[in-house]
Amino acid sequence: MLISLNYAIFALAIALSLDLYRRPERYREAARHMLLFAIAALLGGLAHHMEAEEAHVNRWLMSLNDTLPRYFRTGSFHNVYLRVWLATFFAIGLTEYYFMRIFLHPLADRYGFQWLKGCLVVSLILFSAASLLISQYSLVVMFHLLTHLLVIGFSLYLILVQGLRLFWLLIGLVTLNLAAGAIWSLMALGSISTGPLHYNDWYHLIILLFLVLLHQVLTRGQLVDTLHALSPPRQQPHALKAQSSGPVPAGD
Repeated sequence: MLISLNYAIFALAIALSLDLYRRPERYREAARHMLLFAIAALLGGLAHHMEAEEAHVNRWLMSLNDTLPRYFRTGSFHNVYLRVWLATFFAIGLTEYYFMRIFLHPLADRYGFQWLKGCLVVSLILFSAASLLISQYSLVVMFHLLTHLLVIGFSLYLILVQGLRLFWLLIGLVTLNLAAGAIWSLMALGSISTGPLHYNDWYHLIILLFLVLLHQVLTRGQLVDTLHALSPPRQQPHALKAQSSGPVPAGD
C-alpha cells in the first residue's frame, strides 16, 4: 500500500483549503471542509504508517515510556493505534458533516428548513457515538453513502424545482466519490482485481481527482456563488434594531 498517497491528499487538501480561505466569506464552509479533509488524510496516513512500522513504533513507545512518569505513559502500541484510528474516524465524520453543510445550509436558510441543520448535527453525533463501538471502515462507508445521497437529493430538488442545471455537475462529482467507495468495497472483497496496486491506493487516487474537480466546480464553476445567492441576505444589527423599535418620530 502506498501510504504516500495519504500524505499527497493531505498536501493537496491543505493547498486547496488555503486557496478557499483567501476568497470571500462565502467560501468559508468549503475551506473548512478541505481543511478537515486534510486532517483526516494525515491521521489515516499515520495509522497506516503505524501498521507498516509496528515493530519500530513499538520500540519507540517502550523507550518513551521508560523516560515518562508512571501516570503519563502512553500505553501499548495497540492502545496508541486505536486512539489514532478513532481520531481518524472523528475527523472523517467532521469532513462529511461540513461537506453536507456547504450544500444543505443554504437550502435550509432559503426555504426555512431549519430542522435540516439539526438533522445534520444529529447524524454527526450518531456517527461519532458509533465510532466508539465500531472500528471497521465499513462504518465510514455507510456514513459516506448517507451524506452523499442527501446532497444528491438536494441537487435534484434544485434542478427540478428551481431549474439550476449547474447542480448536475455536483451530482456528477458526488457520484464519482460514491463510485470510489463502491470500487474500494468490491476490491476489498476480491470481486475486482486490484492489479499492481492495493485497493486503498485506487481509492486514494480517485479521491485526489475528486478534490481537484470539487475545487474547480466550487470556484470556477461558480457553485459557491450560486449557493450564496440562494440564502437570504443577512440583516445588519442596526437594521434589526430599527425594525424592532419601529419608525423614529420626526423632531420638531
